[in-house]
Amino acid sequence: MIKYKELANNSFFKREYKKALFNYALALKDAPEDKESRIGALLSDMADEREDEAVALFEYYETTKSLGQDSADEMIEQIINGVDLNSDYLTQLLDGLEEHIITMEDGIEYKDFLHLAQNEESFKKTLEDIMFSTKIIIHKKEDFIDFVNLLLENGYRELALNYVENALAYYPTELFFQKKLKQLGQIEH
Repeated sequence: MIKYKELANNSFFKREYKKALFNYALALKDAPEDKESRIGALLSDMADEREDEAVALFEYYETTKSLGQDSADEMIEQIINGVDLNSDYLTQLLDGLEEHIITMEDGIEYKDFLHLAQNEESFKKTLEDIMFSTKIIIHKKEDFIDFVNLLLENGYRELALNYVENALAYYPTELFFQKKLKQLGQIEH
């Protein structure tokens, strides 16, 4: 069962929903009571018609699960099964879920971080104040690129390198990350 569920999760992340559904079904055949496989199957099926919503719910489910939220299974099943998925309602719901994730992760959105760090001196102070206690949550690639550039401009080369290396692990074909990593590798300490 674990093997099928792992294959299914990987397929879902690759946006191969039919393959994910098939593997979740195999996992459910081995363990019909497994909530994670049932939710994965429902979301894989949903992704055929409502990909963005299914992906958002899947990401929310994975996040709440990783944070130890006991009610994650029931909450997601309720959303999938009990709600008429009209797009206005779902959009409102997903906006609320994003805010909930930020709160659960003790995070600050990038735009809010930028507001706090209005100039070069306050950038350093703000970054140092939140670095060990709060995550900066970045949703857009452009914001991430801006953040990396701000880190470099303010003398945080090692931190920028760490962010770029981590991003490259998730997006190995992204040219910006490859170029920036090469650039950072050529700069002497």
